Amino acid sequence: MTSKIIRPLTGRIQVHGLRGPRGNEPTNKSMFKDAAGAAIRPTWVSASDGRPGREGYWVIARKHLTEVAESIAIRDGSVEVEMHYSPTEKCDLRCQKAEGDDCTCACEGKHHGKAQHASWVEVGETTLIRGEGRKVVNRILRRDQAKLDRDARLQVMVREVVNRQRGPHEQTNA
Repeated sequence: MTSKIIRPLTGRIQVHGLRGPRGNEPTNKSMFKDAAGAAIRPTWVSASDGRPGREGYWVIARKHLTEVAESIAIRDGSVEVEMHYSPTEKCDLRCQKAEGDDCTCACEGKHHGKAQHASWVEVGETTLIRGEGRKVVNRILRRDQAKLDRDARLQVMVREVVNRQRGPHEQTNA
């Protein structure tokens, strides 16, 4: 069973179907903290009364989507990411020049900031849910792509730290 992350239009992200740790692997909560840092506060939502415990899920803050998705894909081989978008929210310069990866507009993240999720593979048809005015797009993030994305993100962070230490006249793009 592939784990699934649901990123709704608003509110916290849900992480469903995570397997338990194997061997020396960290617990799921520790995996989240290793991926996103001490600031993440994952919360377990228990299954409804009478339902199996495996139907429970984790909730995390929206800003941790990328790190948590990469971490799950690297550990488990892949993760399905269900991202909700608003077909009526137009893509404009605020989206295209945005920092971070929390896009909910009609571009489906393709033009958001640096198009961070553009490399994730879209699976199947997108689903339009007309009554609620949202579009749901499912993507799969696989281990190899997650490693590439994570490494690229870390290189940018290292470059930013080096540039801050050097000062404005000695900055590098290397």
